[in-house]
Amino acid sequence: MKVGIPHFGFDTLALKGFIEELGAEVVLPPPTSKRTVEIGVKLAPELVCMPFKITLGNFAEALERGADILLMAAGARKCRFGYYHFLQEQALRQIKQDFRLVPVSQYSASGFIFKLIPELFGVSPLRVMRAVCRLLVKSALTRDFRRLLNRRRAVDFEGAEQVKGPALTLIEQARTISEMKRARQKMVRLFGINGKRADIRIGLVGEIFYTVDQRANQEIEKELARLGAEVVFERCLYNHLLYLLHIDAGYRRSRRLAKPYLAECPGGEAIRTVGEARQFVMRGVDGIVQVFPFTCMPENIALEALQRISEQSGVPLLFLSFDEHTSTTGLVTRLEAFVELLRRRKYARRVSGN
Repeated sequence: MKVGIPHFGFDTLALKGFIEELGAEVVLPPPTSKRTVEIGVKLAPELVCMPFKITLGNFAEALERGADILLMAAGARKCRFGYYHFLQEQALRQIKQDFRLVPVSQYSASGFIFKLIPELFGVSPLRVMRAVCRLLVKSALTRDFRRLLNRRRAVDFEGAEQVKGPALTLIEQARTISEMKRARQKMVRLFGINGKRADIRIGLVGEIFYTVDQRANQEIEKELARLGAEVVFERCLYNHLLYLLHIDAGYRRSRRLAKPYLAECPGGEAIRTVGEARQFVMRGVDGIVQVFPFTCMPENIALEALQRISEQSGVPLLFLSFDEHTSTTGLVTRLEAFVELLRRRKYARRVSGN
């Protein structure tokens, strides 16, 4: 069995380790590129959102590499992404017939552990539970890696880039819980910053695929770090897994913080976007950046709430929507202007003593 999965930022390593733990071979598509997007755009309906097109392109490239099973997240929330696997399978049949696309419901942990995965991989539920435990620990490791990378990049960009590769190798090679603990200790030493902190901190919120996948958001965290700004975030695979297991205290906090602005959830991750933005403001960030696919209804509703939060708190907001025509040059120009605004604003407040 050769299993193909779409990329999901640095968390791809954790998902790959989970499938390998179940005894299957993982066929990763090449890193998301211009070709990936072109394939997705060619096969997809015109007005569908970018996460659909990018993951569709990933699947097509995984099939080219010999994958015969494709795993795709699915669910029944109000975001259309949960149903996209139906259309993706039809689109992929245009280029290949002998594969199976398996939708993985995100909202039934018991069905996932005791039925879907044991039947698909021919393993016991006990082995699935062990793999889930290791997935949780490794996804926490990739979250910590991303935090350390952002922190180091903002104060020592070249140094961070030099240790990034070795740190990712540590994560990929760690299989057992004890190996992951040792990998984390080595990673912390690799990213040591000797107490240095960036003068600008920015909270990243928005749609989950665009906040997590660096290729999709055109390396926004890297570009902001190049400008000397540290990006802080909450959205990652680890927190999403906690949510699916109904043990995510962060989501309950986001619901409470978002309630004055969103009485009802409009779908997708809008509640998290608003709640996390308020949390970042309370933690004293200098600015908020929201990223989401063009035409994303839940995030457009969240944007109105974020604008009110920005007006009331005085913390500047930059929102960025992406489609296949988004220019990296234009994106970097907007980021440069935003960071300059935050830096001047902070300097002015320091001079005035506020």
